[in-house]
Amino acid sequence: MLSTLRIRHIGVIDDATLDFGPGFTALTGETGAGKTMIVTGLSMLLGGRLDRGRTRESSTVDGTLALTGHTELTEALDELGADEDEGEVLVVRRVTRDGRSRAQIGGVPVPIGTLARLVGTAVTVHGQADQQRLRDPDAQRDALDRFAADEVAPLLARHHELWRERSALAQRVVELDALLSERDRHGAALQEALERLEAADPQEGEDEALRAEIERLGNAEELRGAAGQAALALVGDDDGPAAGPLLAVAAESLGRAARTDPTLAPLLERVDAARIELSDVAAELSGYAEDIDASPGRIQEANERLHDLTVLVRDLGGMLPGPEGPSEDVTALLAASRSAAVDLDRYEGAEQERAEAATRLTALETALDEAADGLTAARTAAASALSTAVQEELRHLEMPDADIAVEVSAQSHRAHGRDAVAIRLAPHPGAEHLPVAQAASGGELSRVMLALEVALSSSRSDRSAAPVFVFDEIDAGIGGRAALAVGQRLARLARHAQVIVVTHLPQVAAHAGTHLQIVKSSHDGATSSTVETLERPARIRELARMLAGDDASDVALAHAEELLDEAREVTAGGGAGAGAAR
Repeated sequence: MLSTLRIRHIGVIDDATLDFGPGFTALTGETGAGKTMIVTGLSMLLGGRLDRGRTRESSTVDGTLALTGHTELTEALDELGADEDEGEVLVVRRVTRDGRSRAQIGGVPVPIGTLARLVGTAVTVHGQADQQRLRDPDAQRDALDRFAADEVAPLLARHHELWRERSALAQRVVELDALLSERDRHGAALQEALERLEAADPQEGEDEALRAEIERLGNAEELRGAAGQAALALVGDDDGPAAGPLLAVAAESLGRAARTDPTLAPLLERVDAARIELSDVAAELSGYAEDIDASPGRIQEANERLHDLTVLVRDLGGMLPGPEGPSEDVTALLAASRSAAVDLDRYEGAEQERAEAATRLTALETALDEAADGLTAARTAAASALSTAVQEELRHLEMPDADIAVEVSAQSHRAHGRDAVAIRLAPHPGAEHLPVAQAASGGELSRVMLALEVALSSSRSDRSAAPVFVFDEIDAGIGGRAALAVGQRLARLARHAQVIVVTHLPQVAAHAGTHLQIVKSSHDGATSSTVETLERPARIRELARMLAGDDASDVALAHAEELLDEAREVTAGGGAGAGAAR
């Protein structure tokens, strides 16, 4: 339920607050007073655009929405982290003159699309040219499904579940077919490549190590001579001086001196350490010189192994590519082979998975067809019941000769089933049934829409989540008895929903439980409007103005009072629950 609405700086409305009743609220006022601005403000709460010509420096709409019964909306607001106060949430929409728009729900900024989606679950605005349910096939199907929710909803949920599973499985079959096709193209060659690689048994970095070894073996004599000469310079021989013997002499001299002056002991230790290190280096150099193998056999062996590895990389590098292209060395080739092995494992299981998926897919198709058949049967039965319900409402709305038909026909299978739903109207006997938006005049279209809403609301089993319907001059193009009938049916709709109606007909306004008047005033050449809640005397004067254009005429006042009393009797007699007429 929409509790309050505050509109600031939209069109002729500077600042107005509207307190809505729980049932049927009527909004009336003189032409140009700003009735349309109220609907514009409500539409803004649903994400609607605001014409720049109606925007001031900053136009703002605040709406307080009661959450009782709106489980889906409440859960969505909890996910957003929106604040609520005693079961109500504040919705704010602000639009600046330069077109910038901001929205908040419960203090949380949200995109306009999110605002429309969330608030739209609770509030429906019907404008003079906005009978969407009578034009959009998907909306008409949704309306039929809601009308028979107890029967259709479980079937539809089951169908959705099967559809999702079937779609996911069909996608998996496509993926498996692609994998098997890839296996047929590359699997054998990939297996052969891995077997060849396994037979060669290369090690990571082996090709680089072989190149370094070949370079070393090719210069063995030179390296041996250099190492031997260096070792000789360090430790010497009997024919010449060397670093090692000289360090031994230095250590002996320091040792004698340190016995006299202990402060030389640390230097002696360092000389001894250098002598030992020098001796170790010399030993390693000698070992290196002795170990260098300059035999032609080892060089040939290393060259042959490197050649084999080079050919292996050349032949398999493109077949086993790395992330950046063909593998160019043994290390990259080995890394790529590990990924290829994983691919082969996938190939091995793909055929069995494909067979199992195909079997399951066949079973799902059968189950889906059965679910769609069940939906069609339920919708066909519901269509007949909805046709009867709307037909009865049209009789009360002074369209007794019109014939309404809710048709269920076949279409391609989709997530919601195989059913296309169309509401068709024959406005008079002998006329062809046509889509209702084509067959009905403006006034008839409004009444058909109202009849549909009353029928749908009357079928709702959950009364707690009463929706909010906003009608902008639903009574356009009608008058007399038809206008009285529209007022009565709006009051009936208000038994199960909150109904807010902008009207110019007293016959409609008289049936409201709450009556708001948009009052226009002029100051210093500027026109502005405010909103007043009317009690019984003021209501009678407003109804008199609407009846005769004169709120002071005794005849008009008497007629207005009679109209109000008769409407109250009808509303009370029908148990409308829309609130007592004030």
